[in-house]
Amino acid sequence: MTTTLIKGHLNQLLTNFSVGTAKNLDQSLIGEIVAPVQMVSNLSDSYVIFGEEDLRLERSYYSDLAQIARVKWTESASDFTCKEHALESDISWARMNNADAALRLERRHTIGLARKLKLEREKAVADKLFNVTTFTGKTAALAAADRWNVDTSSPVSKISDKKETIRIASGIEPNTLVIGGAVWAGLRNHPDITSRVAGLVAGTPATEAQAAAALGLDRIVVGRAIYNSATESNTASHAAIWGKYALLCYIDPIAGGDVEGLITPATTFVCDVAGAPFSTFTYEEERSRAHIIQCYDCYTVESIALVAGYLLSTVVD
Repeated sequence: MTTTLIKGHLNQLLTNFSVGTAKNLDQSLIGEIVAPVQMVSNLSDSYVIFGEEDLRLERSYYSDLAQIARVKWTESASDFTCKEHALESDISWARMNNADAALRLERRHTIGLARKLKLEREKAVADKLFNVTTFTGKTAALAAADRWNVDTSSPVSKISDKKETIRIASGIEPNTLVIGGAVWAGLRNHPDITSRVAGLVAGTPATEAQAAAALGLDRIVVGRAIYNSATESNTASHAAIWGKYALLCYIDPIAGGDVEGLITPATTFVCDVAGAPFSTFTYEEERSRAHIIQCYDCYTVESIALVAGYLLSTVVD
């Protein structure tokens, strides 16, 4: 059976609402902090990564008519390729005609679609950065006695050691620790942290700012997002998007806002060649007598400065 589409169009009113919903969701998600968005005009293209040649001293001095030293930059081994993502929801014509405010009903469905697409982006970033294969040679699993839910371990010493490892490899002092909610639950109460916070009442957990200061970092970024890993119609199975890992890294303080050339562990390439992020398309489906709302996104997540990061796994039990 074929589907008949009538009155299909890009719904600008719902698109504006969808984009606003996505921005509001950013307040509880960290994907665009650790992998800032870079808008691109092509679905696929090469990209420059921060590598060893960025630290190499070149022969920049030259005399008249001498050949000027030419620098070769490292490009990725393969191009980025943005993948299209879309979800749709249906509202029966009967419900649409019976609703007190059809626009409000459309918005409720749009919120759900935008939330799902945004959560999927968050997981794509976590899957890239909290992955030992991404940081080959720059990752270590903590032994049981060193884990941060063990009071006798020393997260401050561990982070200090890895900061020096990153500095030697990249010439950059890491400024950020990216962790999941389970790791933060152990770190915020760890005696190695709380004992270094002046005036903190015994038994009171440290704040993110206090823990960052104790570790000698500018900030701690905590990913708290949860998703349901069960398939449709099965019992819900909740899982943390950001697992029991800790990524020590450098993130340029002005990263974000589509600024190019900044050092971050990863970037999210977002393409709008076939539609703007979270653009919303509506159409009527005659065979099911339903109004269809479709939400669209197109992106990929790529690592661009692995030398400026170090991944610790099994950070808590």
